[in-house]
This record gives sequence, structure tokens and C-alpha cells, in this order.
Amino acid sequence: MTSNAFEPGETLCDRYEILNFHAAGGMQEVYRCFDKVLGRNVALKTPKRGVKDRRFRRGAEMGARVNHPNIATTFDYYEDNKITFLVEEFVEGTDLGKRLEHEFYFLDPSLGAHVVHHIAKALKEAHRVGICHRDLKPSNIMTSNDLSISKVKLTDFGIAKLAESEIEAEIEEFTKNESTLTSSNTLLGAVPYMAPECFDNWKTAGQPMDIWALGCVAYHVLAGAPPFGSGTKAIYKVAELKHGKTNIEKPKCFGSHASITHLEEGLWELIQSCIQVDPRARPTAVEIIQRCEALCYSDAARKLGVIQTFPTPLKTGGTGNYGFIRTEGGNQYFHGSDFFGPEKASPGRRVSFCVYPGFPDPRVSPVLLLKTENE
Repeated sequence: MTSNAFEPGETLCDRYEILNFHAAGGMQEVYRCFDKVLGRNVALKTPKRGVKDRRFRRGAEMGARVNHPNIATTFDYYEDNKITFLVEEFVEGTDLGKRLEHEFYFLDPSLGAHVVHHIAKALKEAHRVGICHRDLKPSNIMTSNDLSISKVKLTDFGIAKLAESEIEAEIEEFTKNESTLTSSNTLLGAVPYMAPECFDNWKTAGQPMDIWALGCVAYHVLAGAPPFGSGTKAIYKVAELKHGKTNIEKPKCFGSHASITHLEEGLWELIQSCIQVDPRARPTAVEIIQRCEALCYSDAARKLGVIQTFPTPLKTGGTGNYGFIRTEGGNQYFHGSDFFGPEKASPGRRVSFCVYPGFPDPRVSPVLLLKTENE
């Protein structure tokens, strides 16, 4: 017997069979279930033990109002004196936070633009029906497991509403005692993406807080870390920004790839427009989508390979700034100017890439360095 609320094999409401415990967050436990009525796998979410669930139903109702391909659909809700749970679309994949932690150092500008574009589409629909997510962060963004991140779905609208009361109480406690931040998983996870007005008055913070969070998420995926860091450091950095004492710096990889200068500039302008202290100065989700549509980025399928040689010696002496990637289909040519990573390209490292026709070998671009299993 584990400490989880439900056990594998247990059936709830004569309909939802628990297959396995899937994940846990600061506010919830998530189970993979089989819906016996409709014959499909679903995600069943329940508040963690000891967590107040008085807003759980309201959050589920809000989530059910949003229907969009980039949002995980809410299917059902149930509560009685013993249990409370909501049933949501089960998204096959991994949340963006875990992928940034275990798989990617950061995303190249084309892949980053693709992800940001789809998150913005989700926010546009939520905001259209009057809903503010209020807890937008990488761990609440589900992605398909392919290297192309072909599917992006914003999730946990219901949990975000539940977290609202918890975060509000924790912010109030933090203003009295800053040491409480380290013991609060909910607030700790939200802080790196939290707009400054949230600390001024959480209750009155509205949809612009989602736009600020999107800007922070966009920066994170392109730089490999949130713009203001984490924990109390993030709070102080945002306070410094609010008083004009600091600025966010461009991601380190920006400025070294001449072929995508315009894309990098467009993304940087988008990020800066979202991370504005004044909520009224931030763009709407609709405007962000328009900016993304104006960006020239590739969403071509990504493949996996291993760098075979780099750099390649020239017959005349010296070195050439190009190399080859080994794949099942043979060698693929790449130029050093198309490589993205926190370190230089080197043989034996795993990379993802897009393939284009070339002679005598296909050309790949961009080439994105992936983390090793030990990182």
C-alpha cells in the first residue's frame, strides 16, 4: 500500500479503472486511467492529501469551458464526501519542464518559436472565454515526446484555480517571512514566471499575468533558464526591473547565427514586449500570435543522430568549420554556423536536426545539441 490516494486496479464510479500512478505536482496527484464507458485512456487528477479542494470544482468547470487543440480537454468531474477528482485528456508525452531538465539544454530559435506560437494559441482561446490560467510554467505545458515537439498542450486549468488560493496565502506569508518560500512547492514553482503585479495584489492580477509568464517561458526555452532565476533571487530581480535597476539579457546563443538574425530579433522583441512591468503595456495573446505568424521559422520534422566528425580537416591545412552527422540513412553534412549548444560541436555527441536536399550529402540545419544521460 502506498501513500497515493488510489491504487492500480481500483475502479472509480464503476467507470474509471486506475492503471498506474503517473505524476505528482505541488497541488495534485495524476493517474493514468482507462475509461470503461468510452474505451480510452484518460488522466485522472485529484487534490493531494491535505490540500484544500474547495475551488477544485470551480477550476474544473473553467477548464471545461475551453476547447482547443493546444489545450488538454476536461472530460468529467466528480466529488462526494470521500473523493474528489477531475478527468482530463491524457496527453502522451512529457511536460516541457522535464524535457528542459533532462533532454534539451535549450531550444534553437525555430523550435522555440514553434513552441511559443502554440502556447499563445492556447492562451488566446482561454482569454477569449474570459479565463486566466494563472499558473503558466513549463511543467504545465505537455509536449509530445518527438524531437520536433509536434504537439503542445497547455494543461491544468483546474489545478491552477485550486493553486490560486494556495499561492495567495503563500504570498501573504512570504511578505511576513521570506524563509517560507523554500518550504512552498507551489509558490516556488510559480515564482520564476510570476508577474510583479501578482505580489502587489494577487486577486486583481488578470490575463496580462499570463502574457508575462509566456514571455518568461519563451526566454527559458531559448536560454535554458528563466530570465530572473528562481526562488527569492527571482523576486528580487523582478523588483529591480520594476524600479529600472536591471534589464534582462539576450540568450547567449543569440547573435552568432547570421542566417536567422531576423528570427532572433523577432523573438527577442516578442519576449521584451511580454516582460513589461506595466500590465497594460503587454501585448494580448492575439497580438502575440500575429507576431509569431510574421516570424520566418521552420517547423520541419527533427531527426536524431550522432556527430561523426567536427571540425573537418582541409587538404590545404587548417580546419574547416563543417562536419558530418551519422544516422541510419548515412552521413549528413552540417556547417558550424548551424550548430546550437552551450559548448562546441564534438564527435560522439547526440543531436537533433532537420534534413534538406544537398550534394554530395544531404544538408542538415539547425543542429541542436542534446543532453547526455548523465546530465
